[in-house]
Amino acid sequence: MDDFDAIVLAGGTARRLGGSPKHAIVVDGRTLLARTLDAVAGALRIVVVGDDSLAPLVPGGTVVREDPPLAGPAAGIGAGLPHVTAARVIVLACDHPWVAEAVPPLLASAGADGAIAIDADGRRQNLTFVARTDALRAAVARQPSLVDLAVHTLIEPLELSEISVPQRALLDVDTWQDLGHG
Repeated sequence: MDDFDAIVLAGGTARRLGGSPKHAIVVDGRTLLARTLDAVAGALRIVVVGDDSLAPLVPGGTVVREDPPLAGPAAGIGAGLPHVTAARVIVLACDHPWVAEAVPPLLASAGADGAIAIDADGRRQNLTFVARTDALRAAVARQPSLVDLAVHTLIEPLELSEISVPQRALLDVDTWQDLGHG
């Protein structure tokens, strides 16, 4: 497996969770952020996009903030990308408790520009992909602004193989109901 870096998106307001930070939610004894960091433990460099309070939770990693804060995941990718040095980068949101199951198939399979996870219905999961760093940088450079840009728009020019991953790897925690609470 080639070397890779990781960008972990851990920002946002978690409105549907009553403001509870997603990264701190505990599933099976580990926070969502810790579970995501474990999933990319093989990365040469890990860049977490979120506020400065995350720094102690990311030993050996880098924490950056999108500009302006809360400008969305595409802006987060743009903020993390300058810290990436490997030829490939995996991009993950930190709200998928079992995303570790998606990492090996994504890293093992890549189209011209990378690979993206798809769900059982064939829908692309835009915050679960690996890309050639230079191709992702070029996609970012093409955009006049990343503020509130949809990630699918950002990565649309990339030739990404669509990879089926285990369904639970894509479980997204947006509400307490997603965890069976409430």
